[in-house]
Amino acid sequence: MAHQHPHQPSSQPTGRIRHWRAAPALLIGLMVAPVQAGSITAESIWDKSNAIERARSQLPAGATLTRTECTVVNVRTGNYRYICTVFFNDPPAPAAPSAPSPSAPSAPVP
Repeated sequence: MAHQHPHQPSSQPTGRIRHWRAAPALLIGLMVAPVQAGSITAESIWDKSNAIERARSQLPAGATLTRTECTVVNVRTGNYRYICTVFFNDPPAPAAPSAPSPSAPSAPVP
């Protein structure tokens, strides 16, 4: 490693500069309504489609299904268990109601 003179500026950005570069991306991320993601897992001894249907029946209202993953487990010779996970996104939260505008007429003061 090369020795740097104590009065020479470093070519590496300081920690403070790196944090300021990330700040705009963080602020933009905070302004967008967050989408919550989740998953639900269900099992079936019948078949894969039954396990998927069991998991889908538990989705929150308005959720969007994003993908499905299934695993088949041999419990005993000739006996299988189907384990499926459905992944979803919740709908964005509704915007908060806005406050009345300041130009709206107000009641006269008695």
